Amino acid sequence: MSKAFKFDPQVQRRLLERSDAKGLVQLAGHLALLLLAAIGVHLSLGSLWALLALPFYGGVLIFLFAPLHETVHYTAFESKWLNNLVAAPIGFLLLLPYRYFRAFHYGHHRYTQDPERDPELFEEKPKNVREWAWRVSGLPTWREHIAAIWRHALGNVDDAEGNVDQGFIEQHKHRVIVREARIHAGLYAAVVLLSLMYGSAFIWWYWILPLLLGQPLLRLFLLAEHTGCDLSDDMLENSRTTYTSPFLSFLCWNMCYHAEHHYLAAVPFHALPAMHAYTGPQVKFRGDGYYMVNRAIFTQLE
Repeated sequence: MSKAFKFDPQVQRRLLERSDAKGLVQLAGHLALLLLAAIGVHLSLGSLWALLALPFYGGVLIFLFAPLHETVHYTAFESKWLNNLVAAPIGFLLLLPYRYFRAFHYGHHRYTQDPERDPELFEEKPKNVREWAWRVSGLPTWREHIAAIWRHALGNVDDAEGNVDQGFIEQHKHRVIVREARIHAGLYAAVVLLSLMYGSAFIWWYWILPLLLGQPLLRLFLLAEHTGCDLSDDMLENSRTTYTSPFLSFLCWNMCYHAEHHYLAAVPFHALPAMHAYTGPQVKFRGDGYYMVNRAIFTQLE
C-alpha cells in the first residue's frame, strides 16, 4: 500500500465487494464480442477483409488475459471455485497455466518494481529499438510460455542450474504446478494430433494465428503499466494509470487503472473506476492514452 494515502474503512469495504453477477456479465460481453469477431473471420477468409478481421479477432482473443488476470486474483467473481473454473480454459488458450501464473503474479505484486525480486523484471525492459521491437513482437513471450510449460512438465520448477523461476513458486505448490503443466502439454499434443489426423486448419485460423497477431497489442498495453515508473515500494508511484476509451476499458476489464489495482489488489475490476475517484490525484504517473504512453516510452529508447 502507498505510504501517502489511506482509505476511509467504510469506503474501502464497499470497494472490496465482489460479485458473481457482475463478473459473469462482463465475461459474457467479452465472449460475445469474441464470437462476433470469429464470425467476421469466418465470413472474410479468402478476401482482403480478413486483413482487418483477423487482427481484430486476435486482439479480442489475446485480451482474455484480462479475465485470466482477474481470476488469479479471485476478483473476477465472488465465488472462489468460479474464478478457478474460468481461469483454467483461458490459461490453456493463452499457453499460461493459471496456477503457475497465479504464483508468478503474486511475486510481481509482492515485489513490484524491485529489480532483484519482481519476476516481471527478471527480463530487463527494452533499452533500444531492436529490443523494443523484439519484445513487442510477442515472440519472446511465447518462447517463455512454452519453455515454462515444458520445464515444469519435466518436473523442474525451481531450476537449480539456471534458477529460472527465481524461487517465487513456493515449495508446497511444486507438485500442482508440475501436474498442471503435464495436463496442458498432453492436451496441446492431442489438439495438434487431431488437427493433423483430420487435416483441419481450424486451430491455425482461430487460435494460433490470431494469438500471434494479437500479442503485440497486449505487449504494448502491458509495457505501459510500469515502464518509466519509480523503482519504489509505493504503489501509487511505481505503477501507471492510463486513461483510455470505454471500449479498451471494457476489453481490459478496467486494468487501465493499474496504479489503483496495485494499491489495493483485492478490489474487483468493476470497482476500479470508483476507486480512481479517490486515488486518482495521488497517482504519480497518469498516461493520456496508450498511444501517447508508448510513444513516450519509444522516444526514450537508444
